[in-house]
Amino acid sequence: MAEVRSFFSRLRTLFASKRPAMRVHSYFPGQDGRVLFALAGDDVSLHFDLENLTPKQQEDHQSNIVLTGMLEVALLCIGKPGDQVALYEEFQAEPWREMLDFYHHAFQQMGASVVRLDDCHFHPSQSYYASVADSNPQADLITLYMVSGSNSVLHKSQEALNMSRNVNSKVHFAAHAPEAGIPVPDTLVCTKKDLDSTGVADFFVKYDAKIILKTLGLAGARNVTPVSSVQEAKDYVAEYGDDMPVILQEKLDTERYTEMTVDLFVSHDEVRVANVRRILFGDGLWVGNLIGESVKLRAEDEATLLRVGEYARTHGYSAPEGLNLGIDYFVSDDDIIITEINARWTGGLFPAQVIKEIGLEGKDCVAFIDQVPVERLNDYQDFTKAYLKGTSTASFQSVPFGFGPFAVPGESGDFVFVWQIVEGDFEAFKRTKNERLGPEVLPTADRISLVI
Repeated sequence: MAEVRSFFSRLRTLFASKRPAMRVHSYFPGQDGRVLFALAGDDVSLHFDLENLTPKQQEDHQSNIVLTGMLEVALLCIGKPGDQVALYEEFQAEPWREMLDFYHHAFQQMGASVVRLDDCHFHPSQSYYASVADSNPQADLITLYMVSGSNSVLHKSQEALNMSRNVNSKVHFAAHAPEAGIPVPDTLVCTKKDLDSTGVADFFVKYDAKIILKTLGLAGARNVTPVSSVQEAKDYVAEYGDDMPVILQEKLDTERYTEMTVDLFVSHDEVRVANVRRILFGDGLWVGNLIGESVKLRAEDEATLLRVGEYARTHGYSAPEGLNLGIDYFVSDDDIIITEINARWTGGLFPAQVIKEIGLEGKDCVAFIDQVPVERLNDYQDFTKAYLKGTSTASFQSVPFGFGPFAVPGESGDFVFVWQIVEGDFEAFKRTKNERLGPEVLPTADRISLVI
């Protein structure tokens, strides 16, 4: 019997070797072929070994795993019938499985052509990519969040990993963007051990101690922080090694500039703008995006953004099918400054694509991440059903499009992260939410203001 199993094992290996290798990258949504979406928390493994993380990096990595569960749910709406989605196995436990069914049904009610639940496959969150690879996936394309170290078991390309490290590196961009004629903030790149140098001290004096510090690491504004002194900078990077790169930039005046972000479609033949979003803040922190008719892109800014896409392509970030490139930038009445590029899917790409899938393109929509106490999940679902896009006559429409299958400890008990879009009168949404649910449900919404 063992000989028979061995024979069939060799036979499967032989046939597998004859199949063309699946293409693996951060492909833009809407591909014609069969797509397997395998997106998890990849950022920290781009530059660092997951086995040798600092305590802060470990905490950030686990936080990213929790948050990226929301992305996987949104993929059910962004993908199409015949595509597959690799989900965390935590989604199979209650109450998360019932929540997953709720979201899948809501996507269909809102008019999306969704990935079938039968085409969802479940994998351990702590060994996600190894499990996906062991499942012998069958697809034309595997779409990743980004090419990284943790998913090398799928892309199997050191060349692709090196390219991703370069194009996503804040250090690489600081060095090469000016050569490409890309307007960026004044930047000083050093290492942790150089922070006591005269050059660093002079940089703080030059900009009146209004500095943004960046390090290599996670997305979502992690490892990006304002600092007002050299000592603050040293304290922020204290747990890293002496050779850790540190990027210091002039802090742009938010009284003059508006912070924006855009996604580009980048292929061998084309670079084009896919969506544009205004970043929303609450109490000085990022809370979401405004997407829609009131978010304008000036022609002169578009030309600069397309030049950034060409820059990424010259550094190897391109594929015939098209990849996603995110750009963070600031605009004033007469200026545009590029602060960062992200050669990957972005957080804003998900709501932008969901908005297209359900027919809200061109309408002003607020997309934000929020919290719901675990014991209030049924109340949240009832509220969402009452105001779901296409089913309500209220002045706003609710679009749920993601949640994470993890109970997160909070000051008042466990909560779950949810991802929400509101179309229409956002102030009316906040009032109605508080009347029906109270301020402890979706508390971040109350901090969002659309006034610039």
